[in-house]
Amino acid sequence: MSTILANPIPVLVENSLVGLGSRIAIARRARALTQADLARLSDVGTSTVASLEAGYHGVSVGNFLKVLKALDLLTQVDNWLAPSMDPAVVLFATRKLGRHDGG
Repeated sequence: MSTILANPIPVLVENSLVGLGSRIAIARRARALTQADLARLSDVGTSTVASLEAGYHGVSVGNFLKVLKALDLLTQVDNWLAPSMDPAVVLFATRKLGRHDGG
């Protein structure tokens, strides 16, 4: 008998998680680290690193960021949700500026 999830993970979200996990594994291997090494450097469990690399959706954002920090990749997070990259924010700002300038 198969289990049906009450809130299944959307395919696009799952694909993104799997892609992130693969990139974390590549970054770890490029640094010649084992999963246990990375877990110790990140102050998380080895199962957390394995779950991240597998694209599991249940890993906390905090633990994900701890792993990125240990890999010296935390600064890349600064580009996530950058207002200048969000078309809705740019449009909103443009409209606000237009009104402020007498429009």
